[in-house]
Amino acid sequence: MDIPGPSTFEILKAFMPGGRLYNANVIAIEEFFREQYGDIVRLKGTLGKADTVFTFNPADFEVTYRNEGPWPVRIGLESFAHYRMNVRPEIFQGVAGLVTSQGRSWGEIRNKVNPVMMKVQNIRQNLPAIDEIAQEFLTRFDTLIDPSTGRLTADLTEEIKMWALESVALVALNTRMGLFSRHQVDAKAQKLVDNMTVFLNMAYHYDVSPSFWRYFETPGFKKLIKALDNITEVTTDYIEKAMAKFASEQNVEGKSVLEKLYRIDKKVAMVMAMDMLMAGMDTTSSAFISTLYLLSTNPEKQEALRKELLTLLPQENAPLTQENTKNLPYLRACIKEALRFKPIATANFRFSGHDLVLSGYRVPKGVGVFMANMSLCNSEEYFERNKEFLPERWLKSQSSSCPITKKNNPFVYLPFGFGPRTCIGKRLAEMELETLLTRLFRNYRVTWESEKPLEYKSNIVLMPCGEMHFKFERL
Repeated sequence: MDIPGPSTFEILKAFMPGGRLYNANVIAIEEFFREQYGDIVRLKGTLGKADTVFTFNPADFEVTYRNEGPWPVRIGLESFAHYRMNVRPEIFQGVAGLVTSQGRSWGEIRNKVNPVMMKVQNIRQNLPAIDEIAQEFLTRFDTLIDPSTGRLTADLTEEIKMWALESVALVALNTRMGLFSRHQVDAKAQKLVDNMTVFLNMAYHYDVSPSFWRYFETPGFKKLIKALDNITEVTTDYIEKAMAKFASEQNVEGKSVLEKLYRIDKKVAMVMAMDMLMAGMDTTSSAFISTLYLLSTNPEKQEALRKELLTLLPQENAPLTQENTKNLPYLRACIKEALRFKPIATANFRFSGHDLVLSGYRVPKGVGVFMANMSLCNSEEYFERNKEFLPERWLKSQSSSCPITKKNNPFVYLPFGFGPRTCIGKRLAEMELETLLTRLFRNYRVTWESEKPLEYKSNIVLMPCGEMHFKFERL
């Protein structure tokens, strides 16, 4: 018996102009196929793509992960890999990076990067500098708030992206960009932000929707390549300046990710630093704004968080340290709950490493498996009172009065992925979020002044969009 799903013709028709899924985002695609075919759906490969199975069954998630092998395959941005390996091979010299590499080559890169990026101490040693960035950001932030309305007079998303870029540059390059002392927008930083937006939007079109780019370059695909050229130009400039700086300082220990990796593998170091600058903006800024929104619409939870933060920082300018930030259970629960509601990615993806049995169906090796986590995280079946923002569900001390799930399955909630391909930036993202959220809610009461909820667009990354109706009251 075959897995239910549409024919190749039906898939193409749905995604073409006039079709049900034309220009639809990932969430809409998930919902459409689930409504039509159930909790497991097979999409036949079109235009050079492999077959893909959509599954909404966490038991299938576990089977997929348990059989992925030492070098899991997670192809999602093939146009990006094409750019690095075929369009600009002279720059990347066979090193595509962790996002797009597969097999042994991926494993070799990951083995070099893991001790630097996944070791807590390596990342947490940057906490004082990351805290300094957060405080500088809030100094600028305070000047952008209209005192009569409490509204921000600048684009919140752009400001948060600049904070994220300043933070990730510090860890990746040991470089301060000075983005908060600017009187006008930094041209290079803005170029990176603008082209990342183009890249994420267009990569979704060419890598998720059926596309002819593998056969011929359309004007739109040329625009994507141009955006990647611009991103490469800006990030390379940042990296070269950082390398010149640390070469002249002759720091034996090496503070930045670039420095540490440079002593292991120069090519990997440069590509990893580039990927950090690219990936560290939209992902972290999205998670931050989502947490900000959910706390602003749940004032009693915000006050509970503030109580914890005032205990941590009775004096506004007291420093955050590795020691005093060990005890922030409610803050971390708030971030976890925000990532349950609005994870950075709506699903996790793997190619089956072996022949599998998913939901009773045989799935051959090499078929894509799309595991729809966000849908299940926002389901009463797996999270009781799922529509409520309840950080308490993540606190061990309150687990008996606020149960996490009816079906406690650890494979439902995986905002940073699972296994060897767990997000390499997990430690850094958590530290950045904790630091700025601590500083912001320690000093401001935030409310949402609209009956309309915050809007989102879901392409490669789930991103808040539309009007930001936040009001900030200085305490």
